[in-house]
Amino acid sequence: MYCILTQNPLDWNNAQLGNALEKKGKEVLIFRITDLVASNADKPYIRNLTYGFDSFEKVFVRGIPGGSLEQIIFRMDMLHRLENLGVECINSASAIEKCTDKYYASSLLEDAGLRVPKTVCCETYEDAFAAFLKMRDVVVKPLFGSQGMGIVRINDEDSAYRIFRSLELHRYVFYIQEYLEHNNEDIRILVCRDEIISSMKRKSDSWKTNVSRGARVEKVTPDEEMREMALKASKTLGCHYCGVDILESSGEKFVLEVNAIPAWQGLQSVTDSDIASRIVELLG
Repeated sequence: MYCILTQNPLDWNNAQLGNALEKKGKEVLIFRITDLVASNADKPYIRNLTYGFDSFEKVFVRGIPGGSLEQIIFRMDMLHRLENLGVECINSASAIEKCTDKYYASSLLEDAGLRVPKTVCCETYEDAFAAFLKMRDVVVKPLFGSQGMGIVRINDEDSAYRIFRSLELHRYVFYIQEYLEHNNEDIRILVCRDEIISSMKRKSDSWKTNVSRGARVEKVTPDEEMREMALKASKTLGCHYCGVDILESSGEKFVLEVNAIPAWQGLQSVTDSDIASRIVELLG
């Protein structure tokens, strides 16, 4: 029996993964991660069930919703607890934590020798504004976030002043990256068990290239440098599978982000084989 823990049980990716597992003869149950209950006397369990996680061969973590700091830490604590008790989570709690924290991820990637955009992360308005004055054209992102929401580009001092003061007021951490000209496109590469199973180019009418924000996709074959970068990024962050976003600017390639809970609906539209079945084949 397999378990899928998610934010939205009706998500398309969950259905694809569940169907692929069932084709392999596996029974699959899908639950919200918020339905987990912790117990120091036993393994965490799912409310209203008569059996625990001993019944599951593997647990696919397919979504961790936002919430208060306590809620998010507690959800990750339960995944760590499951792993400590011998339950395999895909991806692991450690990999999800690394990928979700943009600064931690970018620092690990850079330390591994991968090229990432010039980045400044700080807590004060003064440091943030000083970083803007050095780079002059920057992208400001939530430290935790996805799908392009809450990301803004700043290239004038008045906007920098207003946005940074607003972020300071709400006690946000400033995560600032130099804007890289990229022809409004980048590459998403899906890596699984040290194999590249699909890739696509995302092309947009604006500088944001998220499919969820309307970017168009087309099939692409990444060159050898991109392939090596994607595989190394996945290994560096300890992912069973992940989506690696790579951007090319002025003849150089940069790893932008590694997603430990990747969606693949856009990828599937330009891929001949069944991506979910391939994931199950490599991870199941």
